[in-house]
Amino acid sequence: MNRLKSKAGHIQRSVSVMLALLLLLTVFPAKDASAAAESLLKLSIKVGSTAATINGKPLVIAKPYTENGTVMVPLGVFKKAFGSTVSMDGDNVVKVMYGPHTGAMTIGSTTAWKDGVKIKLAAPPRMVSNVLMVPLRFVTGVLGARITAAEGGSLLVTLAPAKADEDVTQSGIDSDVGKTRIGNSYFEWSMNYPPGLVVGDSGGNESVATFMSAENTYYLEVHASQLEVPADPEELLENLVRSSEEGGETVLDREIVPEASVPYARTVSKDSSGALWEGRQYYAGGRLYEVYLTDDNAANYKDLDKYAVLLNSFRPSFNTADKSIRDLSTVKNGLREGYNEDYGIALQVPADWNMDDQHLYYESKQGSQLRVKVSSAPAGSTLAGWSQELASQIRDSYVAGAFTMKDSIAGKASGEPVLINEIGLNPGDGWSTEYQILLQKNGYRYYFEYVTPPGQDGDKARFMDVLNSIDIDYGLIKENFGRLETDDYALLSKKSVTKSSKAYAYSIDIPHLWTPYQDLFESQTVEYRFTGGRFQIYASPDVTMEYAVSQLQSYYQNNKKDPKGPQVKSVEESSFAGVPATILTVQQTKNSIPMGTRIIVFSKNEVVYTLTVALNDANATASQQAAIEKVLGSFRLTDH
Repeated sequence: MNRLKSKAGHIQRSVSVMLALLLLLTVFPAKDASAAAESLLKLSIKVGSTAATINGKPLVIAKPYTENGTVMVPLGVFKKAFGSTVSMDGDNVVKVMYGPHTGAMTIGSTTAWKDGVKIKLAAPPRMVSNVLMVPLRFVTGVLGARITAAEGGSLLVTLAPAKADEDVTQSGIDSDVGKTRIGNSYFEWSMNYPPGLVVGDSGGNESVATFMSAENTYYLEVHASQLEVPADPEELLENLVRSSEEGGETVLDREIVPEASVPYARTVSKDSSGALWEGRQYYAGGRLYEVYLTDDNAANYKDLDKYAVLLNSFRPSFNTADKSIRDLSTVKNGLREGYNEDYGIALQVPADWNMDDQHLYYESKQGSQLRVKVSSAPAGSTLAGWSQELASQIRDSYVAGAFTMKDSIAGKASGEPVLINEIGLNPGDGWSTEYQILLQKNGYRYYFEYVTPPGQDGDKARFMDVLNSIDIDYGLIKENFGRLETDDYALLSKKSVTKSSKAYAYSIDIPHLWTPYQDLFESQTVEYRFTGGRFQIYASPDVTMEYAVSQLQSYYQNNKKDPKGPQVKSVEESSFAGVPATILTVQQTKNSIPMGTRIIVFSKNEVVYTLTVALNDANATASQQAAIEKVLGSFRLTDH
């Protein structure tokens, strides 16, 4: 039973609604390396050998082997070495749990799950001589352990022991030992945790929790979302009723419960499949909480009354001091883990940011962002030389007065030396801060860029937490990649690639460093982005050149005489690519950022072409403008 998609659709409609130098230096205190190493739990194994050691003690195990480049090991060693929880669901689903993390694998299948995120394994778990063999890297990823090469071809797996107050059992059919309530400390809610309540997969989205009974009879969802405007029970009831009606449901019962410790609204409705749902909404602490339950066996709305004790136990609060509550949240100190298994990069990111682990890009709603890039290091590359390359790129991209370069500071991240650069950037709307973390290892560059816009001091203060959380499995990249792109700015800044459109009969040279935003050249619109600017080609066979120019002049007409609005500086009759052209030059301020725009309109063979170049004043360097002129000069009209 899984109605999350159908009900979630209704729910969406129901919500109407480098720090200073001194500071940086303080975060790299000398550590007692020997003490830290002694505290680690250690597992040493070797492919083809039955001899293993666990925290220095010998152990005989089933021989690890390699399949599709993946080391397969007996599952039981993880429980012995690290105290992880291992369980079987049915005959073939294996679960490994440690701290807040859960991994699930199916015997014979390459599909696995880590904390609700689907992962493809290189080799599936297998029963070999009655021993379950599992992929080493997947399980260590679930545990948060690290793998390093040791003497004699052995592999050493190390893991910091779980803290005493961590909940190390995170899944299972029965309530965890001593746990009588369950909830989420980050979104601040809790409810009873009866035996037989199974935690479902919410796809890594902590704002949604799903549950079902062990017998698969009832299904339960809890949602938490921000709601800036307080809502009373009457408004909550209106939300529930409207959501049901918009979803084609019939509302069978409705009420508000103002006398409850936290007032709420409640409805029972029947959906188009005939299933009965009880829905509740609560407002507390700037959040809207929604609870939905359905039972396949319910025939009458009163049949859901038997779940009243469970539903009435819901509270929009979480007592972190209460050890009887199982915490579903993976958020610790306001951070949650991001992980990319291909590159072997793990790091902590502010919990309220949007996370794209696949592309290693993370962003807040206020514009703070973190991006990670891995590339092959050029021959002879050093951190100092790499830092100089990046400094040159800033100087080529920002005019004097729009940036400040601060001293680079040596530090450490994931056990390796790094350089940390702090840069101030002001495109016109205030000073943002950009931190660059440069790490080079085994012929690869690891680049971390953390940017906070003006006024986001909280995110700025989080930089050191993110830096100190970086954990890289350096051996993994060699297993998954060969040569990567070489990120050599001096070389790449001179490169371009020729692009052509057969449909619209033109070709153009695009700089290698420009980022494609829409680069299907057989379509009408092509667009590229670069630092502080964008370049667009629009080809239309449906209008005349005169009409296109008039529309542009109308669009940029500043009827309100707003000094920050668009100002048409010139309209020039000229030629471009060998044909007559009209060129408009416009100056304006968008989102508090002054910028100039040049639009070139021309026509051939009944196709009207409009080329638009927009560039912020703060980025109008000689280098950027020369690159733009080179691109425009490369545009060629071709025969169909």
